[in-house]
Amino acid sequence: MLPMLKRLPISLLARLPVRLSGTCLLCRIILVALLTCSMAEANDPEGFQPPANVSANMMWSFILAENAVNENLSRIGSELSNASHDLGESGIEGKASEQVLEKLLRMDTSQIDIITVGRNGTVMEVMPDSYQSIKGANIGDQGQIKELFASKVGTGYDFIKTIEGSDALNIAEPVFDEQGQLFGAVSILINASDLFHRTLAPFQPSTGNAKLWIMQAENGRVLYDTDASQIGLTLSDPVYQSFPQLLELGRRVSRERTGFGTYEFFDQDHRKTIKKGVYWTTLANPGVEIRLLLTVELD
Repeated sequence: MLPMLKRLPISLLARLPVRLSGTCLLCRIILVALLTCSMAEANDPEGFQPPANVSANMMWSFILAENAVNENLSRIGSELSNASHDLGESGIEGKASEQVLEKLLRMDTSQIDIITVGRNGTVMEVMPDSYQSIKGANIGDQGQIKELFASKVGTGYDFIKTIEGSDALNIAEPVFDEQGQLFGAVSILINASDLFHRTLAPFQPSTGNAKLWIMQAENGRVLYDTDASQIGLTLSDPVYQSFPQLLELGRRVSRERTGFGTYEFFDQDHRKTIKKGVYWTTLANPGVEIRLLLTVELD
């Protein structure tokens, strides 16, 4: 059984323990060990010795954190899909549509705003009331809205520059009438760093220079980090340019869906340079590829 498990894809291995909710602690530790070895062997076929300070509990927390983030993103997507169905019956403007958006707004505190968009790209309704100033704006030239109206399917998660001027996690669904004709869309903007902070907090390592964090695969943008000064930075930022090992590893993380690597960078307080190891895996969300990473300090 163990050799078969070892050959399983990492994304499946990472979800196995969660599905086997009655599994004994020993089985969970075995699965964690297999995950650790499989991730490393993908990049080091001659053998791998995990860092001595990476415990089974830490790796198990890594798996639980991945599952928690996936569940939250899936939950938001499912609620948005339900809202698009309700808006197909109520319409995308007026009191009835406002009630649908109000219900959706109560789903998660990380939401920035929720809008409905007409077929011509005009923002028809907005929640909460504090964002009413964007009602009537035209966002038809945004790539995600163009893609949605062209494909007539949900866009999945993306990171966009909002018309308010900030970066946000965005997901949108088409709205169809009773005859199946596309006549609008509903879209949620989410404060990604707030969502990921609340989700990862229960699983964060207790040691100062070990942490769980999240980055966008395409450009290495830090979407969440316990070091708030790094949130929003990409690999091209000047703070990283003096660390060639970090830059090369960042490019690997962008290319490869799972793995392990080492690099040097500042400690959590930016007082000294230390050697770090990082495990990473890919979150199972539709849309832009997002990596979940576990960084540890190496002796």
